[in-house]
Amino acid sequence: MIIMSEVNHAEVMNELQNVFRTVFNNPSLVLTDETTADGVPGWDSLQQIKIILGCEKKFGVRLRARDVNGLGNVGHLVDHLVAVINKSRK
Repeated sequence: MIIMSEVNHAEVMNELQNVFRTVFNNPSLVLTDETTADGVPGWDSLQQIKIILGCEKKFGVRLRARDVNGLGNVGHLVDHLVAVINKSRK
């Protein structure tokens, strides 16, 4: 059985930034761990759904909206994604 290496915070953050740039149609958008919805113009409930769907497609995982919606910032989202991705690879 081949076990793929685990992803880390930096790898997921890099890919997540691409998801956000696509969702918000903003190629210069830069995320930090502290980024919140208040800091990104246009981040509303519809964009939140697009972010979740974009993450599922990019990372090949299923996310529960209630888990993601309760996260406080992008860093928390990245940590959640790292956990979900690494769990799915075992």
